[in-house]
Amino acid sequence: MNLVKKVLKSRPAIAFAASFLVTMLILAAFGYAPFGLKSVAGADANIQYLDLFAYLKDVLAGKNSATYTMSALLGGDEVATFAYYLMSPLNLLVVFFQKSQLPIFYDILLALNLSLSASCMAIFLKHRFPKITGKFRLFLAMSYAFCQYNIAQSCNILWLDGVYLLPLILLGIYQLVAVDKRKGFFLLTISIACSMVFNWYTGLINIIFSAIWLVVEEILYLYEGSYELKALFKRLGGYLSAVFLGLALSAFIFLPNYVSLKSGARSTFDWDLLKPDLINNPFTVIGKLGLNVMSDSTNVSLYCGSIVVIAVFALFFSKELTARFKTIMALLGLGMLLLFYWQPANFAFSLFKLVDSYWSRYSYLGIFILIFMAGIFFSQVKDKVQPLFYGTAAYLTIFIIQNWKNLTSKGVVYTVLSTVLTAGLLIFYEKAGKKGMQKVALLALAGLLLTEFAYNAKKLWATYKDDYKVAKVDEFAAYSSQQEKQIAALKRYDPGAYRVSQTSTRLKLRLNLTAAYNEGLAYNYWPIASYVSSQDPKQLKFLESVGYRSAAQRVTIVNTSVLGADSLLGVKYVLTGQALPGLEKTALPAANGKSVYRNPYALPLAFSSQNDVNNPVFTGNPFAYQEAAYSQLLGKKVTLYKRVAYKKTVQAGKVTYVLNSKDKRNPLYGNLPWSQAGDNVLEINGKVLSNYAGWLSPSVFFIPVQKRTRVTLKTKTPNAYQAQFYQLDLQKLAKASQEIQAKAIKQISFKGPRITFTAIGKKGKTSYAYLEVPVKSGWKATNNGKKAEISSYLGTFMKFKLKPGVNKIQLTYTIPKLKLGSLISGLAAFVLLLCLIFGQKLGKEAGNK
Repeated sequence: MNLVKKVLKSRPAIAFAASFLVTMLILAAFGYAPFGLKSVAGADANIQYLDLFAYLKDVLAGKNSATYTMSALLGGDEVATFAYYLMSPLNLLVVFFQKSQLPIFYDILLALNLSLSASCMAIFLKHRFPKITGKFRLFLAMSYAFCQYNIAQSCNILWLDGVYLLPLILLGIYQLVAVDKRKGFFLLTISIACSMVFNWYTGLINIIFSAIWLVVEEILYLYEGSYELKALFKRLGGYLSAVFLGLALSAFIFLPNYVSLKSGARSTFDWDLLKPDLINNPFTVIGKLGLNVMSDSTNVSLYCGSIVVIAVFALFFSKELTARFKTIMALLGLGMLLLFYWQPANFAFSLFKLVDSYWSRYSYLGIFILIFMAGIFFSQVKDKVQPLFYGTAAYLTIFIIQNWKNLTSKGVVYTVLSTVLTAGLLIFYEKAGKKGMQKVALLALAGLLLTEFAYNAKKLWATYKDDYKVAKVDEFAAYSSQQEKQIAALKRYDPGAYRVSQTSTRLKLRLNLTAAYNEGLAYNYWPIASYVSSQDPKQLKFLESVGYRSAAQRVTIVNTSVLGADSLLGVKYVLTGQALPGLEKTALPAANGKSVYRNPYALPLAFSSQNDVNNPVFTGNPFAYQEAAYSQLLGKKVTLYKRVAYKKTVQAGKVTYVLNSKDKRNPLYGNLPWSQAGDNVLEINGKVLSNYAGWLSPSVFFIPVQKRTRVTLKTKTPNAYQAQFYQLDLQKLAKASQEIQAKAIKQISFKGPRITFTAIGKKGKTSYAYLEVPVKSGWKATNNGKKAEISSYLGTFMKFKLKPGVNKIQLTYTIPKLKLGSLISGLAAFVLLLCLIFGQKLGKEAGNK
């Protein structure tokens, strides 16, 4: 009981509680969940993370699998998804929320992350600067929690674990260098391991920065006392051992993730970005140290409260600090700027990849440095009045000059006003002789700081919602509940193995586009689309070949039904609000404006054949590729599509195609392969369909046949497109599909990472079993208990050579390198335990002596 009281009274606990309370107050004030109908979950949080949390909820409930799932794209393990998006232990709290309540869960999760940032920074400040009073330690800790990075990246909550773990990593380095090598070693090891496990992306950023911080602490240690080369090498060895052991502890997730990333669509580094250039003038950062300022591709915003900015500038006007020490601080500040404005450093901290959004993903490092320098001011400077005055004047002079053209904007005006008031209150606090007046100054400072946090959060949350609005609690709940019920009803109606597609999702961008392609994961059905950072390149290539293009090697765009492709993929049902030729409407209830349509031409996910199917060559025509695939499956030439003639008219700003077809029974499709991307608008029969040849736009699109069927592309580059218009012959598709459906393997079981089926091999003839599950290195197969070879067809799916008679094939999926990674983590934990035991013994022996 006494321990609980002690924890509750500790500064880190107070920082946590205060930050959580402030976050709740801000959320309540501006109508965010759990108090209002808005959610902080905007941009990628709205597009991706809410659906991924729904998937995590199913995994924790045993309804889906993290080892292998058919709910992501065409099927695969989700180790990279877990390692990047879902490994934070805070995410386990999702079990207490319904899927319809995920926006509420997200906002509470954000509050917890911000509170942990404050708490961990309070721990760092307490041990690194013990002379700072508790009140100012709290102010600095909360400034870290509500810094520009945390608020701006609220839509990328997966990166915030790295923020709250950074102070613990750097405290470990300080202890390793200057305090207690044993304590520092253990803290550094465990915090690095946690950072890598919770999110490897910010984990690697923290590790890279820790090497820089080791140099900083060594320089400060050298400045403060004697220096021995032998001791330096011991500390360096301790640091390297801690980093290595921390990485080893995380190997159970990081090693499988590394293997997955190496085979992913974005596995190469962008070495062409490595140029010894400055991105911009580094000192323009001062003009960005204000309220409601966003980072962009050439500038970084490091704002973390006026109290921090004032203290950093005041540090250099203190007469108590030596010129030598100020030089070290100036070099630290310059080094901080080079992290963001020198291209090689920017490239390294972007983990050697092009970053084209959410700048700057590592700016919390610079914010930490600023708070560190502020900590030095509040701990080492006794006479603060004069430095505060001159520091504030210097900062405001540069800030106003750099923002001269925007001097009347609210952000600039409020920054100047808040800075002046903060400086005045700090000076008043220092000069006040009575404790009562000091308390008044502290309360006023707290209120002013809270006002800054609230204003900055309100503005940045509104800015970072991207083209998608922030998630609305009621709208999300209604959509989610309906979608769950519809999928459950479909599974009761047809409990078999099949894929499901849909022509619209929960979110809609301008011109009818969407990026919300993780609903297969969210509602546990087998889709043909997904949006995560690590995709299987073979699957993306195959889907593009049949007409479903991918964007940025992350997302597959499926907003129509290309019937020939869907049938080839085993899409048995399509959720759509539009009656499409060839699809049969079921009696299942509609939900979210979408009815359930059955595709009678869908191929079975498993079938046998005597035809040896390989991989047709894609030459840029998805309709020709579909025909080639069917031809190989059937062992004969198949013609499914008829080319549709058209008349092309080019006018200023648009190109129009008038199609020569009156056939309304068979679906008509268009495709306009482009050589130049653009912000174009595609119209079908006078109605806007979508943006085309841009981000998230489709390739193949459906065209309703009318008396005068017209396709119009509004574009500034009409010659950048090659028209492909084809009409699918449903009778020929039916004949081709029926031949393959007759060879369906019916005795098949899909149970997460295990698939079993029985196929009959023809005597005297070579025959094959085909399974529409993607080939992955983690699959192992047996046929009648003996090891079987897995080959591929259509460059993506599994093929098995059958033996005459009964073939009982069993497939088992194991995440590659999971066992090795787990073994390494286990050995690392054992080594750490031995270090702990022997370290304690050595410590006791030294104490007895």
